[in-house]
Amino acid sequence: MMAADENTSCESCGMPMNSAEDHAPGHPESTWCRLCSKPDGALQDFDERFERMVQWQTQRTGQPRAEAEEATRAYMRTMPAWQGHPRLVP
Repeated sequence: MMAADENTSCESCGMPMNSAEDHAPGHPESTWCRLCSKPDGALQDFDERFERMVQWQTQRTGQPRAEAEEATRAYMRTMPAWQGHPRLVP
């Protein structure tokens, strides 16, 4: 297992995780971040994570929702936590 203080990125969203606090709550060795996890440290389900990432994309870029959804799907296809997910099959 990697040390919690190593510079890693979330396998769900790509956020840098530079400290134990950036990892899923109570799981400093987790491969996903506190934003992608449920309170118990488990990975959020696809629909919840997708919706939050779409909202972030629209706020960040001002894209219309449909464009933000497609950009989010394309990005999530590159993330280890979501590769092969049936909702991301092109």
